[in-house]
Amino acid sequence: MAPHPMYSIGYAGYYGGSLITGSYTIFYASLAAHMLQFLFLSLVENPHIEKTYERPPLAVQVIKKSRTRRLSTMLADISDSAGDAAASTAVADNCKASIRERPTSLWHPELIVFKNFDLFRASDVLILLLLVYSVGVPLGVRWLIGHSQLVFAYAVAQCIVWILFRTLVLGALLRKQSTSQLITRWYIKHGGDGEEAFSSWRAVYNTATIMTYGSFGLVALVAYHWGNADIGNLVLFHTLGLLLIAFHVWSSRSVYETLGDFGWFYGDFFARDSSMLSLAPPDIKLYYTGIYRYLNNPDKVIGQAAFYGLALISRSWAVFALALFLQACNFLFSSYVETPHMEKIYGTQIHRDSGIVRTVKKAVNKGVGQAVFVDEDCSNGTDTRDSADKLSESSGVAGLLASTAKPVKDMLLETKDLLSTTTARLAEKTLPAELTNLDHMGAYSLKLMPGAAWRASGRGAANKGAKTVYYLGESIRVAWQAPASHSRRDWIGMYPVTANFSDQITTSGSKGCYVYTHPDDNLLAEMVVGDSVFASSVTGVTRARVGKNSSGMIEILRGEALFSSSALPFKVGTYELRLHHGGTHAVLVQSKPFEITTCNLESIVQLLRDDNAPAAESVPEPVAAPPTDAEANALEQLAQALLTIANKAFAVTDSHTVASSDGLDTDGQIPGLRGDVVVQTDVVEPLESVQDPFSVGEVLEEKQARRIGYAIKEYFGVEFASDVLVHAAKHGATVQDVAKRILEAKQALSAYSSTSIKP
Repeated sequence: MAPHPMYSIGYAGYYGGSLITGSYTIFYASLAAHMLQFLFLSLVENPHIEKTYERPPLAVQVIKKSRTRRLSTMLADISDSAGDAAASTAVADNCKASIRERPTSLWHPELIVFKNFDLFRASDVLILLLLVYSVGVPLGVRWLIGHSQLVFAYAVAQCIVWILFRTLVLGALLRKQSTSQLITRWYIKHGGDGEEAFSSWRAVYNTATIMTYGSFGLVALVAYHWGNADIGNLVLFHTLGLLLIAFHVWSSRSVYETLGDFGWFYGDFFARDSSMLSLAPPDIKLYYTGIYRYLNNPDKVIGQAAFYGLALISRSWAVFALALFLQACNFLFSSYVETPHMEKIYGTQIHRDSGIVRTVKKAVNKGVGQAVFVDEDCSNGTDTRDSADKLSESSGVAGLLASTAKPVKDMLLETKDLLSTTTARLAEKTLPAELTNLDHMGAYSLKLMPGAAWRASGRGAANKGAKTVYYLGESIRVAWQAPASHSRRDWIGMYPVTANFSDQITTSGSKGCYVYTHPDDNLLAEMVVGDSVFASSVTGVTRARVGKNSSGMIEILRGEALFSSSALPFKVGTYELRLHHGGTHAVLVQSKPFEITTCNLESIVQLLRDDNAPAAESVPEPVAAPPTDAEANALEQLAQALLTIANKAFAVTDSHTVASSDGLDTDGQIPGLRGDVVVQTDVVEPLESVQDPFSVGEVLEEKQARRIGYAIKEYFGVEFASDVLVHAAKHGATVQDVAKRILEAKQALSAYSSTSIKP
């Protein structure tokens, strides 16, 4: 499957051993090992390759954008007034050009096979009813009345019709679309546009795909028979058939992950640039990523694996013949529709040889010692093809797993609770060994620094006994104190107050919400761009007497740690901070409990903007239908609030080391000890205005989408699924677009719900 021998011939010895021994046990063990290797490819190697070589990490993009923004600001400050006027005009024109009505599919993704199926969407229900009538009714007739031969003939005829319709009929239309824009011209002639033409094509093609798969499955079910077959052959054929089906599902998912909605539905037949369709990517070109690193056209080579798997399971030559017929039709579709269009559009970007072919050629040339094969793609570069979201698991497998997931999950949760309780009881009775010989325990302390809620109250000093409050998404600063001899691997973790039963040992995971207090060179060697765990620095050194019975003075370090971005839990609740010793979970000291909550809409922008982050500027947006002043003000206010919240979710920490001063000073002005390393941290927020894309680098990660979706629910009272936000961001939605969607949702729900934006 892959050029790397690990995934192909690397397991030949396993299968050879099973053939020599004639053992099914060794054969199934070999299959299991091979499947685990493919899991490693899918879950470990491919994500790493995509992150390392196909797009830079999110933090790198945010920091790079921030530095570019600062440079642009400096250049703007020294430019003349004429240049400033021209730049302002360009920005205004750009803002006007960026505003357009977003199609419904931006917020409510259309059906892709059975992905995004919505029981309350009419088109989805009609497709389901069509499938039930075409597949379910014949099966019911066969099982209730009989007439197996008649039902089988009907199933075969129906399958052939759908295969011909999907490949030949739709292929002919698509070829005409490529040469003369037939479909688009038809819709324009009858009052539609390109968006409507592409949307209708997607619905027809997806329906044909579903019915082809469903009718083929009907033939396999009707033809299924084994009689008195040998149990060994029965298990073997079913195993191989299921493996082929799983292989088909994996390859289809890989194709979709690379092509996305636009490529999956042949969007480049309908649009040549991103301005023509809302689903079109910013740059329409070939992307040889994902599975296309190995095969130029996976559908043509392995796209029918599931049909051959059904032929093996059903043990029917008729099913096998249909699979061959389907592959032949797909071959014709690829040769006479796809290939000519790609050559016309992409030209020299097309790789003549796939990754596997190039690898084999290189191996042969190396083995023979001369150039038997010539690499035809050596001059074509490494152009790439359309990229997109992940395709979810197939509905059939998901439905099977869903029925068993809940009891297993409940059992695991009960076991986890039991283990947590037992660990906590043991911890209460034992002082951690790491702390028994530790000196100056009284020198450790944690103190929460005032946040936006405290500043908003206008108090000059904190009220004793009052609970400290922070707003959701707000950075949290904590002042720490420790002896100068403390471990440089001491760290502070943030936990819900109910997460740990012991005050001496932390028994729950921090889930990434932690910061090292005073990292040394060894720890800093592990630092990567955007890593939030090093966001702490020493602010001074003093001498003090610790404890009532202490006679000598010791050196005490004071510092400040910053919890922001990924180091925040981003969930409303009551939390505490714990200072741990030397990379262990032994607790040195705890902070007072504090609360993370939300504020009203008018206060979000004012309160949540950090002093160290550049304020985002508001760019007025013209709309197609001018709203009333009240509506415009509400939209502008909500958009600015959403911009602030999104920046909190997208923010990364830009940490860098600086040399500390030599010597000591009892005034607390020297940031570190002699030869020490001091870390300075800036919080970088990537978005400048409400016209910016609702993403970073055209990608909204799932974790960020969940965080923003939760914040929208808590602040505005509207619940958006994370995949809706991911889909909207992928197709160019701006902060203003999302804000407008929230406002529309509030208006739609206001008559039926008491929930409203917090006044």
